[in-house]
Amino acid sequence: MDLMSGVGLKDPWKEIRKEMYRNIEPTVALIGITQTTEEMKQKGVDSETLPAYTARHCWESANKYSEDPKKNNELDKELNQRLIQMGHDTPLQAVNFVFDIGGITKSVQAQWTRHKIGVGWSFRSTRYVSGGGNEFVYNTYDYITEEDKVRDLLKADEEINKKAIELFEKKIELGATKQDARKVMPVAFATHCSFFANARALRHLFNLRLTQHAEWEIRRMSVMILEEVMKVTPSLFQDIYDKYTKE
Repeated sequence: MDLMSGVGLKDPWKEIRKEMYRNIEPTVALIGITQTTEEMKQKGVDSETLPAYTARHCWESANKYSEDPKKNNELDKELNQRLIQMGHDTPLQAVNFVFDIGGITKSVQAQWTRHKIGVGWSFRSTRYVSGGGNEFVYNTYDYITEEDKVRDLLKADEEINKKAIELFEKKIELGATKQDARKVMPVAFATHCSFFANARALRHLFNLRLTQHAEWEIRRMSVMILEEVMKVTPSLFQDIYDKYTKE
């Protein structure tokens, strides 16, 4: 089972959305991750196994690595998973990630920024960037099976978005500042950001935002973030990934 399906997300109307006025789809790219020093790399400690290395101080075993870096690395990946099973997740703060994320709504931003510990953002600011160039994120309406109804709903969304751009430009012509003119925008207008988070904070995000109690858009974004970190540090997130992908 793929991760999107595993968290209960469907997207049957994606092709229709492409026709909508200034539609934009979400994007997530991992652009940075904590790196170890050359000395640590020679021992077999890399970005993924840095949490295990820091945890070894608890048992005074950090100085007991073998001469085989590959063996050390594999053992530390196993230790990562044991730490998670034990609930000893403080060492996961050793690994920090930086993402470029786009095509998300101001609605998601409001939910997402309620996470406070181990995270940070640099968001596009419509105080300084003109809202006249805004794009929009359209609803998936995956719970509706009739195409005609979906088209009517998306058309209603589209009309609101077009009107918002029209009114924004009118307010600018009348002398309003960008920060005052932007207040006509619906929460569906898109933003982008850089997102900073450590592994412990990401696990907290996934545990809250992948469940079906979370809104579909933040679940979709969380899936995309999880898919990115699984490419580079799978042992830190394998249990969460397996929870949603096993048949």
